Amino acid sequence: MRLLIIDDEMDICETIGELAAAKGLEVATISDPSKVSEKITAFNPELIMLDLLMPGIDGVELLRVLADQVKDAKICLMSGSDARVLNSARRLGSAHGLNVVAALEKPLEIRAIREALELMAGNQHNSDSELAKALEQGHLILYYQPIIEIATRRVDGAEALVRWAHPMRGILPPAEFLDEIVAEGLMQPMTEHVLKTAVQQAVKWQQMGENLKVSVNTTASCLLELSLPDRLAEMCKEHGLPPERMVLEVTETEAMRDTTKTMDVLLRMRIRNIGVAVDDFGTGHSSLRELQRMPFSELKIDRSFVMDMATNKDSAMIVNSIIDLGHNLGLKVVAEGVEDVRTWRLLENKGCDFAQGYYMAKPMPAAEFNRWLSSWRDGGQDKG
Repeated sequence: MRLLIIDDEMDICETIGELAAAKGLEVATISDPSKVSEKITAFNPELIMLDLLMPGIDGVELLRVLADQVKDAKICLMSGSDARVLNSARRLGSAHGLNVVAALEKPLEIRAIREALELMAGNQHNSDSELAKALEQGHLILYYQPIIEIATRRVDGAEALVRWAHPMRGILPPAEFLDEIVAEGLMQPMTEHVLKTAVQQAVKWQQMGENLKVSVNTTASCLLELSLPDRLAEMCKEHGLPPERMVLEVTETEAMRDTTKTMDVLLRMRIRNIGVAVDDFGTGHSSLRELQRMPFSELKIDRSFVMDMATNKDSAMIVNSIIDLGHNLGLKVVAEGVEDVRTWRLLENKGCDFAQGYYMAKPMPAAEFNRWLSSWRDGGQDKG
């Protein structure tokens, strides 16, 4: 792939160029904005990293130049201005029909550059790899684990969990292949595949008269992708699904890694009525102030505490405290890892909102989920 770096600071061009070359990209740089049009014609880039504050020409003009010459290139904007300016530029680029997939604030961090390059070039993978073929052939599938409203026993929705339907090794959990997904640069196309599949499944349930939510896990690199809220909202609109049926889950650790950028993406999700859950709560390092500032709609208690709460007083105390904290912040609380009736009843007595775990159902394919849903309504819901 060809990457064009447009920046008047040569040290930045060199740094990005070295990181890009390590990913196997062909790199060209330009520091004179008056020659951008000529360079694009000669180099024909597939990826562009653009500084918005170039001497002699402003970012709006540069975006117009790109809109006239670039059709399918993926673009990352860079600027020393604040996040609002970057977000406005991203929206302007999208309005021009440009594919703006990332935006970076200066001074740039090496980690942020790497993640932006992964977003931009992530779908340029080794097409001969086993995982790439699995993704292309639809062998990365979704299993669904029900999320139950404790007070009513009503099925509120399901968490979508990716699995690899391997032709020789059977159904593989994420731990068996996620590292390889990242290493091969497949995270972004896999995320797109998972979101699209989850939306389509929610629509199928809607057509069955089941208004179920679907929760999808996301990663730190996705949270740097400012176009994600728009893309997910557009998926929902395209398939006729109310956006409030989708919930994006992000772990506490990843949500707090870069709170400014994370808040940007999550807030725009909430504005579009897409739910946002903080996952694995209790295992990260967030402060109460950070938690209060983030626009979460749900809080999911880490299973390690929930699974032990019936036999460990300390775990029970932690779970009870998290439930109180979540409710005081106006959040719905989901307990993961509910394995037995004792745990269910403890959560019920405490007023926890939702439960998820093997006591009710394991993760399962959509067809099996549909059968489980009927049996739950026929009497399985009395097991609590």
